[in-house]
Amino acid sequence: MKCQKCGSENVNTQVVAETQKRGCLTVLLYIILLCIPVIGWIALFMLLRGRKSKNITYAVCQDCGHKWKI
Repeated sequence: MKCQKCGSENVNTQVVAETQKRGCLTVLLYIILLCIPVIGWIALFMLLRGRKSKNITYAVCQDCGHKWKI
């Protein structure tokens, strides 16, 4: 594999876990549901449960430091 910027073949790959962000409408919906007693506890549990993560592979040039997604 060659670097797209400098053409060097000294490239390493690494896998990085990135978390996905929540949308504005999702957070607004959770805030509205928190006002309702029984459903609010379920919404609070969903909020605190965590976010989804996604593994993405990057290639990093060891000569110039350029990185890109594979």
